[in-house]
Amino acid sequence: MSEKTHFQVDSAGKESKASLDRRPARGALWGYREIFLLVAVAIMSQILVTAGVLAVSERFAGLEAKDAAELLLREPRVAVPAQVAIWIAPLAFIAFVVTVQYRMPLRAGFAWNRPPRPTASYLRMGALLAFGSMLASVAIGELDQPSPMLELFANRDGLWLLGIYGILVAPCVEEMVFRGFLFDPLERYHGPLVALLVTSAVFSLLHGAQYSWQWERLAVLMAVGCAFGVVRIRSGSAKASAIAHAAYNGLLFLALVSVMPG
Repeated sequence: MSEKTHFQVDSAGKESKASLDRRPARGALWGYREIFLLVAVAIMSQILVTAGVLAVSERFAGLEAKDAAELLLREPRVAVPAQVAIWIAPLAFIAFVVTVQYRMPLRAGFAWNRPPRPTASYLRMGALLAFGSMLASVAIGELDQPSPMLELFANRDGLWLLGIYGILVAPCVEEMVFRGFLFDPLERYHGPLVALLVTSAVFSLLHGAQYSWQWERLAVLMAVGCAFGVVRIRSGSAKASAIAHAAYNGLLFLALVSVMPG
């Protein structure tokens, strides 16, 4: 559905009948056009930021392209700022669509409303998910190909950046995009199950490079994404899934740091 919604107010301060007739019955108004444009913006942002990092590394550090690319996967002081920069354009695009094109409050576009249950309940769920994820990792065991994610944590100098980004920034951004902006139109067109599976699959693939595209690790992430999606469905709030996501990342962060040598 691509029709804009304009909330018109007459002189008496009441919305006009035409405005009321165009209000959505539920959920967001944007659809596949905005989703495809968001994907294009995200891909372009990834390309431009990566190219910028490579150019700066070559110009000022004398690194070859291959070595500079390794920094994006293994050096927190490069990877975290680059990831933040990559998210800027997609978030700006979403803000434009929600507030300018459809004239809705930004928090409505992100489904960032107050969760119905206490914060502690979502924190507990995130912690339980983290324990389950760790048990699954133990069951999977060591894989042949090393994971860049583990190498990121092995770099002690940038751990504080990883902690801030992984616990405070990434959960909010990812949940606002996946379980917020993308979830509503997919649920409206195809139902909650399809919305849950699609957003969870994209969420998992987003972290593919960090786990060397090991399908076992990505399957665990897919399951975790589905759990976040269930929180979103039951609460009606991406803020609730972000709280669970932050607790999940926080416990995993503490566990990884505690077992790393040095």
